[in-house]
Amino acid sequence: MNGPAQVSSFGDWGWLEAGIVSGDVLVPGRDVRSHIFDGVKADRDGVLTRRLLTFATDPRLSVRRTVYALLDQLCFQISDWPLVADAAEPALRDVDPQVRRTAATLLADTAGSDRAMTALNASSDPVARIALVDALIRPPVSRHRAVLERLRSDSVAAIRLLVTIATFSRDESAAWPALDAAVRADLEASIGVLDAPGSRLSLTAGQRWALALTGLDREQDCYAWVQRLTDPAESPQVRLEGVRMAVAAMRQWRAAPGRLTPLLSALLRDKPSEVRSAALRAVVASLTASRLAADELAAVLDDAELSAAATIALGCVGDHRAAPHLVRLMLSGSDEPRLAEAFRAVARAGADPQAPVAAARQVLAALPDSCAPSLPMRVLAAFGPAAAAAVPELIAKLEGPENDTPDSAIYVLGRIGPAAAAAVPLLRQYPTQGATLALVHITSDRAVADQYLARRQTELRRDRTASALLTWLAEHSELTVRQHRQLRSLFRTRGFGQLGTAGALWLHEGPAAADELLDALPAYLSDDLYGRKALQVLTAMGSHARPILDRLDRIAASRRRVGLHIGDDDAEMRADEMLLAATIAARKQIAG
Repeated sequence: MNGPAQVSSFGDWGWLEAGIVSGDVLVPGRDVRSHIFDGVKADRDGVLTRRLLTFATDPRLSVRRTVYALLDQLCFQISDWPLVADAAEPALRDVDPQVRRTAATLLADTAGSDRAMTALNASSDPVARIALVDALIRPPVSRHRAVLERLRSDSVAAIRLLVTIATFSRDESAAWPALDAAVRADLEASIGVLDAPGSRLSLTAGQRWALALTGLDREQDCYAWVQRLTDPAESPQVRLEGVRMAVAAMRQWRAAPGRLTPLLSALLRDKPSEVRSAALRAVVASLTASRLAADELAAVLDDAELSAAATIALGCVGDHRAAPHLVRLMLSGSDEPRLAEAFRAVARAGADPQAPVAAARQVLAALPDSCAPSLPMRVLAAFGPAAAAAVPELIAKLEGPENDTPDSAIYVLGRIGPAAAAAVPLLRQYPTQGATLALVHITSDRAVADQYLARRQTELRRDRTASALLTWLAEHSELTVRQHRQLRSLFRTRGFGQLGTAGALWLHEGPAAADELLDALPAYLSDDLYGRKALQVLTAMGSHARPILDRLDRIAASRRRVGLHIGDDDAEMRADEMLLAATIAARKQIAG
């Protein structure tokens, strides 16, 4: 249990106060939070809600902040909630700006636009008024358009900026230049205001403007404003918003890195500042930008502030200059999230394996009694056969008394291949699917694959190991009649089952399977997980995949990025960049 020890009874409210004071009510997965959400869902105006609202006027500031944040989160499930609206309205006069912001958003969400507009008209507090306007313009309230229009001349710059941005319309493009000028006039005074603690959106003034530009597909205008806002003559605060606008543009349009990287790279030559750091983050988030700015990134590899990010970015585009710095990061115990990805990229690009492999062995040797650390295992796997010197350490991991998760070591041995022959007797003792795959890759003995597949049913739905073994057999030998039926059954299962066997199906059946493959594979072309795998099969089909060229052309010709759903804007941008590169390469091969 990760919440209070006892939350089952409403008779004793100590658990509620403890959860509020500790902040556990705001932590997803905590028992006290789940208990509150379940209780409010069952009876939104019941005893639990009323008890919770008693803390809305608590003299402790941290308690009030927590309660209003929790109520705001609860309102994602409940709207039109008068009981909460009655508590939120007086909080517009709270002494704490953060509470006032959250209360304003809460009032608009729970009381409706009329009551929120009345509160707006009655308030003279800029903090509460900004938050109310922000809530009222999402989406714009048509019945209050006249009031919102008057707010474009409000005395508060952030209110003017919010309303002006909300005024942008695709059908009134002639008004855009004047609206842009109005936003620019209020930009500097709005910086640090719209994303202050307690605001519903954590978007800065520049990010909100960028959202309007990208939403209207105003690509060239966005590039022009980035150039103007990042000009050295502007204040550091405005230049920072310009960098943020560049980030939004690169996430939206494929041409943006090519247009904006020179501007961002120039900022890397500035003196250390928040603007320089933001420019670096913008460049390294994009693979295209990282390639274009490779020399500028290499120039800061020894900069204490920028080195780690620059190293990862160069590594992820396969630049060999990153290799020694990647090794240093590994030996220092770095937790950079893309470090393993960077090692894989430099390995694919043919970087010298000696230092990375030696460093990975050093880390493994330093932890002889623990389960295999993730990063050195991934590094060894990335270099594959070139990591053969690490076989003794990998065998030691399998033999170690504390090793209850041998999968990583087994996988790496399989990646090393025939040079890991010394591990074969030990691998035969492991009755795992991973060990079976490793044995096949090390020994090239089809009997290992045949034995595994013979133990499986003829009709398979999902079996990654079977898919891998059938693919290996198709590449190195022939499939039996029964194995062909297994292959066919897996291919009928959409998702990885189909993608994992498509290449084997082409190898085994050849042009006879072309129509089926061309019918199935296009559905995966815009998928971040499966797209490149589908393109590999289509490339292998060569001229037989030409009917798909028009689809590839549409993907490659798109100005905007493919809509992926990874949950991380930068990761989605990089996935689109990789998918675009793979699409262009596949099209070239298929077209001949």
